[in-house]
Parts: sequence; C-alpha cells; structure tokens
Amino acid sequence: YHRLTDTLPIFIDKGRLSRLGTALAKMLPDMETPLLSNYLLFREVWKIYEERSVPYLRGIEPSADVFRRTRRALAAEGHIRPDVDYVRFWRNMSQSDQPAEDMVCIADPYTYVSHLSAMQRYGLTNRRPRALFITQLAPSSVGPLLKHIMHEDYGDRLDTADYIEPLFYTHHPKRVRGRAIERLSAKDPGDWRAVKSSFSRIASIGQVFLDMIDAPAKCGGMAHVLDVWEAHASTYLDDIITRIETAGKPIHKVRAGYILAEYLSMSDPRVASWKAYAQRGGSRVLDPSRPFASTYSEDWMLSLNAT
Repeated sequence: YHRLTDTLPIFIDKGRLSRLGTALAKMLPDMETPLLSNYLLFREVWKIYEERSVPYLRGIEPSADVFRRTRRALAAEGHIRPDVDYVRFWRNMSQSDQPAEDMVCIADPYTYVSHLSAMQRYGLTNRRPRALFITQLAPSSVGPLLKHIMHEDYGDRLDTADYIEPLFYTHHPKRVRGRAIERLSAKDPGDWRAVKSSFSRIASIGQVFLDMIDAPAKCGGMAHVLDVWEAHASTYLDDIITRIETAGKPIHKVRAGYILAEYLSMSDPRVASWKAYAQRGGSRVLDPSRPFASTYSEDWMLSLNAT
C-alpha cells in the first residue's frame, strides 16, 4: 500500500473546503481520538450522506473519489495530517497526542500492554523495560472480527454499495512515539482490562502471571519470574488460579502447579487437581526458552531447567 503522504495533493487552495469537508472538519473534535483510520473517516462521511445533513450532495452514498478529495482537503487545511508512526492512520489535530501505550491501543482494539511492561505497571517488578511489550491478536483471529464490524456498520449495503473504505488489520511499527515496541502475537485474545482515564488496555493480573510461565524470556527470565511469584503469588492467588484454569495448554497448569505447590509450598485443592495434566515420559520443561535439564520434579513430571 502507499504511504498516506503519497496521497496528498500537490496543491489545494487554502480556505476552500467543500460543504462536506467543512461538516467533517466540525466532527473531528467530537471524535475524541488523536488517531484516525481511513475506515473511521469514511464511516463519518457515510453518516453525513445517510442523514443528508449537508446540502447538494451528489448520489446517495459517497464515492471513493469524493472521500479521497475530502480527506486531501482536510489535510491541506491542517485538520488532519499523516501520523508519524502509523502510515495508514491520520493524526486528528483537534486532539492531544498520546504516549506509546495509548497509541498502540488506539491503532488496534485487539492490542494490549503485556508481559514485562504490564508487570511494571502492576508493581510486580522493579525492572524498567526499554521496549513497550504488547500482545496483539493474530491476523487469523482478527479477520472474522473485522468483517463483523463492517457488517454491523453497513449491513446489506456492504454488498451492494459502489464503494466502502475497507477495514484493515493493524501492523504496529518498530517504534511508536520514540518507544521501541516488542510485539507478541496470540491466537487467543487473552484477558485484559481498560486503564482508567486512558486509551490504553493492560493484561489482567491473572493474565500477567500466565504470561510469565508461557513466555518467561519476555518477563525478565525464569529466575526473575520465580522471584516475582515468590513475592506476589499469595496476594493474587485467586486471580492466578482462575486464569490458569481457563488456559488452553496443559503445560500452563503443570508449570503453575509446580511453582505454587512444590516450589512455594502452597496448598490449594484446585492447584492439586492440575497434577492430572502431568505427562510421564515427556520432555516438558519449566523454562521453554532453555534446553531440557536432568533435575526433575517427579510429582509434576517437569524438567527444572531454570537457572
């Protein structure tokens, strides 16, 4: 695809917004987001056509040419401009810019702050990651959701209209607002919470503990993970157990069960029941980023390969 800057006109006279462009410009402050997708802009233009709130509109729905000319005019007038990080998005100049953790969540509703960054936000670690760790729902999982949104917005017109701006999967750049981005992809949407008075979302506390045993290398390493569990698992035990119970992989229950029951000597019948997922004769390891080690938990049938 072309960068947004490639679509800007060579010249457009200042102060010559069409009635449609003027109506759309007046709507920008009420959209309450600093980042605008082409899909969102087109949807607002479509609403103007549906409501016939602007006189002298040609046709019953906006064409691709009408939308693009209107968008170019808004850019030329300074109402929007190409975003410096997300090439398929526009900065809404009526709204204040936001830090990286907000912008990644605005750009993609299926992204949330996770792993070491979430651990820091919850006060589970004193480490300060240089990169922002985020989890994004995989394209195979997002595709059907995007189709559903478009059908919700346009109904039968989605199949009969001459043109509707498509809704795309978001590709996060390597840096957002000067912050390096460490992106992890997941087929499962995970469990997250909205951050109050913010655009951002964050993994739930139970999800954070699940992520620690699923990808310890993204959480400071398994040695650090064990320290965090030792310091905080008793505080969040119910949240941990509830999330591990719904985890899709048996290895999650085995690793969590070993840490809680054997390493930390915690007693809970729910945790004890996870021994049913232990597998004799396998090559399961506590730390998935390290090779198999001979030190072994007989109860959990798990190689204790963490340093």
